[in-house]
Order: sequence, then structure tokens, then C-alpha cells
Amino acid sequence: MNNIELPAEVPIPTGLALRLGASFAFHPFEYSKVLIQLGHEPLAPRNTKTLLGRPALAYPSVFQYCGHIRKRDGVLGMWRGVTPKMLSLAVQHLAGNKFNEIYPPEPELKEEEEDALTMEERKERFIKITLQAIACKMTCVVVSQPLQVLAIRSMAEFVGGEDKFSGGLTMGLYGGVVSILNENGILGFWSGLIPRMLGEVGILGITASLTFLVNTYLLEDKEMAQYTGHVAGFLAGSLCYPLQVTSTCMTVSRSGLMAGYPPRMPLYTGWLDCLSHL
Repeated sequence: MNNIELPAEVPIPTGLALRLGASFAFHPFEYSKVLIQLGHEPLAPRNTKTLLGRPALAYPSVFQYCGHIRKRDGVLGMWRGVTPKMLSLAVQHLAGNKFNEIYPPEPELKEEEEDALTMEERKERFIKITLQAIACKMTCVVVSQPLQVLAIRSMAEFVGGEDKFSGGLTMGLYGGVVSILNENGILGFWSGLIPRMLGEVGILGITASLTFLVNTYLLEDKEMAQYTGHVAGFLAGSLCYPLQVTSTCMTVSRSGLMAGYPPRMPLYTGWLDCLSHL
């Protein structure tokens, strides 16, 4: 993937182009995930059996959810909210590049150079790399949150059938901005910011820490060490998932959309109230 190069005339970096392409292609799944996080369950659970043969109820899969969206809004409706989502990715990419220009990360070391470091030097290098990455991630989250709010609220319109955040020549961007200002004021653009930031930073910090500890103190096999980050990332994502759900809910709560009010959603007093309710 890292070796893929786009033609020179393409005006955007290869990495960003691949991320945008993947985001566009898999947006219907992201759309379904947001609706699931909001607790919108239009499809009834079906009867099934466990591996032991006991009767149980199974919720619809994400593919069935996508099929339900397509039946109601058509094929194009499955890409509701894709414009602000892709703009958010582009803003994060640009903000990350600018941050790394101002505060450059630690230089890459060859395997021999890394093996030559003492344990204290390895710890110091790990702390510097992790803190720089966390600061960069926090910056990207803050600057991209307004577009994230527009994207999530656009998808949440599916629940109540509103059209404040979708349609028109601006793909719902202008109408969404006006709606946020009217309903929540300027701070509404950063709704759900704190749990999202805690979740993103938590995933990054836990993944980096577990990878460092396992590769430093437990694993000696270099071949196995390359997979540690993937396993650690999966565990970190699972641990921080409640914060992602909280961020999604707080982004829609009291937004003027049906999805953000009873009986669809309780009126939370804050993100901690929402997290405890989960």
C-alpha cells in the first residue's frame, strides 16, 4: 500500500488520495455504524440459535442495515454525509502535516542504531515519539471537529427524515452550518469534542504503550514484533469504543434533530452522563 504512487499530475498526496478513496467506498458501512451508535434500530431482531442450540435473538448485520438504507433512500442515499466526512479527513491530513513541520517527530532509526540504544534511551525516545503523536492527534481532532459534527448530524437525519444537513448546491454544508448556529451557537461546532478526543488519544496511547512494552520486555522474535501494533490497536479500539459512542451521541444531542431528543435519546446533562447511561 505504501509503495503505490499516483501519476505526477494528480494534485493530492498518494496517502491522502487512498484514504479519501477508501472513506468514500466504505461510507455506507460508516453511515450504518453511526446509526447503530445512536441506537436507531428500525429492523426487528430475528430468531436464531446459539452454537449450543439455545434460542436467541440476533440483531441485523451491517449489511442488512445498508440494505434498509438503500430501500428507503435509494443508492445515493447510502452516501449521506460523505462530503463533510471526506473534508474532515483532508483537514486532518493538512493539520497533521503542518504540525509535523512545526514540531518534527523523532527521526527514524535503522535497526542496528535502535539495537545500540540503552534501555533508558529507548524509554526516552518512546515518550518523545508518543507525546508528539498525541499532541498532533489532539490538534487534528480540534480543527476537524466542526466537519465531523456536520457529517454525523447529516447521517442522523435518517432517523427523523429532516433535510437541514443534506441536499442543495453545497451538499448540505451551508444549511448545516446555519442549523448548528441557530440550535447551539458557535460552540455547537465542537459538540462531542471531549469524548472523541479522549477516545482518539486513548487508542493512540494504549496502542503505543502496549506495543513498546511487549516488544521490549516479552518478544525477542523480530518477525512476531511487527504484528504487535495491530493486536494492540484492536484491543485499544475495543477499550475506547464507549467513548466513540458517547461522542456520536453528544454530537446529535439537543441538535434540533429528532434523533437527539426523547424518546429517541435521553436529554443528557453532559458527556459523562451519556457515558454512564451506556
